[in-house]
Amino acid sequence: MHIPGPRIAVIGAGWAGLTCARLLQDRGIAVRLFEATRQLGGRARGLDIDLNGDILKLDNGQHLVIGAYRCLRGLLARYSNEQHHTFRPPDFMIRELVRNKAQSRFPRLAAPPHLSSSAAQHERRMFMGQATWVQGIQAGFTRQAMASLEPGRTLALGLAQLSWLAGARAMPFQSLIELAMLLRRAYRHPPRASCSLDEWLDGLRLRQALVRRWVDALCESALNCPSDQACALRFTTVLNEAMANPQLDASHWMHQRCDLGELLALPLARGRPESKHDPQFGPLDIRRGARVLSMASKPVFQHVEQSAGSWWLELAGQETLDGPYEHIVLALEPQRALALTQQSLAYAASTPHRHRAIQQGLERLQDDLRALPKPLGILTRWLCLPKPTEAAQVKPQLLLRDRGPAAWLFPNQRDVVDGAQQASKASRTAGLVISAQHDAIEARRQADEIQRQFGIQAIDYKDIYEHHAATPSRFGLHWPPFNRFSDQGIWLAGDWIADGSQDMLPACLESALRSATACATALGARFQDAHSASSA
Repeated sequence: MHIPGPRIAVIGAGWAGLTCARLLQDRGIAVRLFEATRQLGGRARGLDIDLNGDILKLDNGQHLVIGAYRCLRGLLARYSNEQHHTFRPPDFMIRELVRNKAQSRFPRLAAPPHLSSSAAQHERRMFMGQATWVQGIQAGFTRQAMASLEPGRTLALGLAQLSWLAGARAMPFQSLIELAMLLRRAYRHPPRASCSLDEWLDGLRLRQALVRRWVDALCESALNCPSDQACALRFTTVLNEAMANPQLDASHWMHQRCDLGELLALPLARGRPESKHDPQFGPLDIRRGARVLSMASKPVFQHVEQSAGSWWLELAGQETLDGPYEHIVLALEPQRALALTQQSLAYAASTPHRHRAIQQGLERLQDDLRALPKPLGILTRWLCLPKPTEAAQVKPQLLLRDRGPAAWLFPNQRDVVDGAQQASKASRTAGLVISAQHDAIEARRQADEIQRQFGIQAIDYKDIYEHHAATPSRFGLHWPPFNRFSDQGIWLAGDWIADGSQDMLPACLESALRSATACATALGARFQDAHSASSA
């Protein structure tokens, strides 16, 4: 353990910043974390929301976490309370609007209590999930002995795909055939990184409107962009990780029993309770409400040009610079990172001792950030339902339409809550989520229309609009690697950062954590090498 003063500054206390800081401190490296707001967690945090006069602890947005997210699961196992989450096989409803009642091939199903009686008249209702009997067979091929053999892995992969097809109910046969073709092509014929989704789908010639709408909805919710702009490789990565994965529980969905902040953000900040007397594993050094205005590099000896000088931070409301730090980790969303980089360049231009290598690095970082598309927004409308619902009655629902964005409706069905009264309130809430939105006003209008079209009744609601929720996964776009500017002492962590692996995930919680872990691992190795050299 070698902790005394902070040597690394992490800017941004979202899940990426918290993870990077936590992993570094666990290795004995002193870190200071700066967060402009008073809350931790970034775009995955808990909020106190007033619904129908009751204050409920709900999330600022819905994040679908699957079993294939190995980095997130590792952090949950290490830092989170195991009673706060569980993974279960997916089981959800697809509700597709049809143009008139005569088009529906299926009998009308009993409407859940929060839906109007006329809601099912002009829609098809289908169900998706994994067949348990197929998963039981798949389990036999994922045991250690079989998983190490290629035939066993191939069989497990085929069974994973079959479990989805066998678990579908009330879905047109032709749509199932096209879905099977889509899964097979995603695994056997992955596209090149620059390929658009439309170009890759040309070979399939999808004719089923249901499958095409499902593809559009997946692009909006997982890739956070319209399908005509989507990156085919990131789309197929989602399919392969979530639906065509030989790992038995890769497709399972996480069910929370607490808000997102309590799930992981706060445990990362607190450290391990059993090690509270050991500063290495204790609470992180976090400066809340500390907005970083600019980064300044001052060479230790101003008359000597170095590859990287010491970093100092200009903070809002503070006259003196904070520092020095040997390295800075930028764990911000792209727009805020760009603003900070531009302010840092302006500050460097006003100082007499300029550091040429640092300035060139900041200019390249500015160019990379400008090349990224502007993050799109996500609207989460928390609804207070007229009647309490039970888990057996209401499943998550994918809402598909002829025109306009798709939406997800997630019932709030936490298994563990604080008291029976709170449980009654929680069972009356549901989150309506619309992704890939350009404008908050238009997103709210779409939510109103979706409620009307699908007959979703609510006695109260609260809109949470995240303006910069996630970077769109457009084709032809390359994300900067986490260590691109490491020679200048600048590191990157976030859902828009490449982690150095061959995986091409879209911007999501898992991609944020993978880049943060890669960043912490590389920084930790650098400090260890420097410590070994000084000892020698």
